[in-house]
Amino acid sequence: MTGNLDKAAIVAAARRMIERDGADALSMRKLARELDSRPMTLYYYVPSKDDLLLAVLTAVADEISWTQAAPGASPRDAMVQIVVDMAERLGRIDWIIDILRAGTHVGPPALILADRFISAAYAAGASAQQALDTWRSCWYLVSSELQWQRGLRARSAAEQSWFERIDPAVLDNVPIVQSLLSEWPALSAGFDLKQAITRQIDGALAQLSRGE
Repeated sequence: MTGNLDKAAIVAAARRMIERDGADALSMRKLARELDSRPMTLYYYVPSKDDLLLAVLTAVADEISWTQAAPGASPRDAMVQIVVDMAERLGRIDWIIDILRAGTHVGPPALILADRFISAAYAAGASAQQALDTWRSCWYLVSSELQWQRGLRARSAAEQSWFERIDPAVLDNVPIVQSLLSEWPALSAGFDLKQAITRQIDGALAQLSRGE
């Protein structure tokens, strides 16, 4: 493929490799083999693996049409909608969360949600610090849940969660957890990410209204 090589082809091949093997498997050497090329040739188009990852993320973000808040939506509703939309869209891209959680590969197209969220938070009366704190707390909530769900999907049939394996007799020093153990699977399955996002944002806005 060397004769037809360009940055777009390199980024597309890197994305296929990540989707197939995971981000940790990506290397310039492996990618060069995939493209029937040499690592030094790839470096002519992409200076480093970090730049390549950023280019892949930018290409993915460019393909996503983020849902716009409904006309006349309150700042609170806009904030909830932005985070819920982010969770739904990123949840369809199995490999992306581990890269984004590292916090080192985020390009301008991916920052459009942060921009919209912080703008809505400003409209709700938040300071820059309060707006960013709320955005980060929502991001941690979403990314942790998506990572947890991905881990569940990757488990073998023989693997169980801690609450399915632990002996209740060893929990005498944590009586509340012990009393809930039989209910824990249903409670865990009943976790609603949209409700959790809404409560996170409502809690932050309630603090604003109290002047905290």
